[in-house]
Amino acid sequence: MWVHVNGRLVDESEARVSVFDRGFLYGDGIFETMRSIGGVIFRLDRHLARLARSSARIGLDRMPAPDRLGAGLRELLDRNGIAEARIRITVTRGIGQPGDYTGAAGDPTVVMSASEFRPLDAATRQRGVTVTLSSVRQVPGTVLDPALKSISRLSAVLARREAVARGAFEAILLDAAGFLTEGTVSNLFLVDQGRIRTPPAPGVGLPGVTREAVLEIAAGAGLKTTAEPLPATALATADEAFLTNTSWEVLPVTRVDEHPVGSGHPGPVTGRLAESYGDLMRRECGGA
Repeated sequence: MWVHVNGRLVDESEARVSVFDRGFLYGDGIFETMRSIGGVIFRLDRHLARLARSSARIGLDRMPAPDRLGAGLRELLDRNGIAEARIRITVTRGIGQPGDYTGAAGDPTVVMSASEFRPLDAATRQRGVTVTLSSVRQVPGTVLDPALKSISRLSAVLARREAVARGAFEAILLDAAGFLTEGTVSNLFLVDQGRIRTPPAPGVGLPGVTREAVLEIAAGAGLKTTAEPLPATALATADEAFLTNTSWEVLPVTRVDEHPVGSGHPGPVTGRLAESYGDLMRRECGGA
């Protein structure tokens, strides 16, 4: 595979980042994950806008312009010959020195990679997934802005490992007051009597691009949606629940540990939203 490193396409075996890169030393960086459908990146402009907002929030200077990043991504897909791809842009503050917490010596490090997109199997979607309420709490907004898509992911890694050890697919994080926030790599939605509820983002979680699209679809379908604080008990008592992210799209949640959500099967509202989201992706990316 070919990857894009600081403006150059190189074979992955030759890709190099300094051991003194601040991303490696301190997790000092940001990222975006995207999908291409038929060679077209879904909502690329929204992803690049969020990347720009993240860079501004952490004071990361000398970011490449969005058109340069977009051109690099198209070059990356063309060179690898991939039409259905999972894509990641990683940007760090650049090369620093151990013990220097404040600055980098030069430009940011920009790495872009793509791989064949492998969707979840149909059986998982038909069955729905199990989540667990993690003992790892959400990083407070006073510590790290929840609107940042930061490469500092250790708390999410630990929560996800805990979920896997419990036999769950995803971990749901609570804030210090015990309210639902988000998954380790996903946004959370509940459905109660046809009303769609989700924790506020960026209030307590990342404002996901897929989350935004689902809210648009729901509003267009005349469904009532609210972004509001949700106690942990709301998940267990919901009629339906689902997760959203770039790779999972709209994924039904049917169990919280050993307890069923609603009927214990994917619900009708989740199903409609999942179908509509797939239609939206294909339409915006030029498909049928």
